[in-house]
Amino acid sequence: MKVFVTGASGFIGQVVVKKLVGHNHSVTALLLPHEPKSSVAGAAFVRGDVTLPETIAGKMSGHGAVIHLAGAVGYQTRKDCLRINKQGTLNVVHEAVHSGVRRFIHMSSVSVYGRVPNTPIGEDFPFKKIGDPYGDTKIEAENIVRVFAERGTLDPTILRPTAVYGEGDNKFLPKLVENLRSGKFRVIGDGEHRVDLVHVKDVAEFVLLVLEDRKSIGEAYNIANAHNPTWNEMLAVLCTELGVPVPSKHLPYKLAYRIAGIMEFLSFFTRKPPRLNRYSIRLIGRQYDYLTDKARRDMGFSSSTPLLDGMRDYLKSAGG
Repeated sequence: MKVFVTGASGFIGQVVVKKLVGHNHSVTALLLPHEPKSSVAGAAFVRGDVTLPETIAGKMSGHGAVIHLAGAVGYQTRKDCLRINKQGTLNVVHEAVHSGVRRFIHMSSVSVYGRVPNTPIGEDFPFKKIGDPYGDTKIEAENIVRVFAERGTLDPTILRPTAVYGEGDNKFLPKLVENLRSGKFRVIGDGEHRVDLVHVKDVAEFVLLVLEDRKSIGEAYNIANAHNPTWNEMLAVLCTELGVPVPSKHLPYKLAYRIAGIMEFLSFFTRKPPRLNRYSIRLIGRQYDYLTDKARRDMGFSSSTPLLDGMRDYLKSAGG
């Protein structure tokens, strides 16, 4: 199939493109003007920006599917999240519909559920806006996709992964390793809650599965690893591999959340990213239970990369 991929040069995008090319799909990667074509080896590429509709006009014609991965990820300003996650999605959907491309795979996030702890969360769990620019605009992006599906002009599948890690990650794991090596890392809570991560290779595998199976049309799927270890277990392995002491200092969740809020406020004046932010505290500080029964039942999918093995592989790829 001829597939158009936005966000192709990103962390997830590069792995998805490699997976598709390896399964004989003809991939067109959308790259920003400054992004190197070497990031999407084996794929054709075009230049454009999802936030500038005139730059993607006509470039989806002749494709059988669009995989929309472009997005503002993690801790971002509301302005950027609105511009990229909401308006960017609207621009991509409009162009897909105008080009007659019905099949549309949209990368969303479990953040649409509002980070509700200690509660089983399936795909029918209600959305909840909590003032998080990333999660709130992911809700708005999903709503855009859903409107066009209800009009009968789009055949979408929506994917909602937890936080994604693996080789090529330039955000979460590098910062975690840096903080462990510096001795600055503090465990949020007692550390007995499970790590909320899924390997990028598992995400790419699921993208391929839904692309090739039309029964996923009209569905949304959580992508998570239900067998992850606790933070204490993961930190013990990471610190052994890095040759640094296991963190012994803890911060209560509520205190960490307040400190992060203060740091975010001060960052408006310093114009520097806060060392701690509430998005990260929500991500790592509590126990979440994202159900993956539907992906297993419909698509025969379950995460195949044990987290501790994935962490060791990442450290090797990053030079330890």
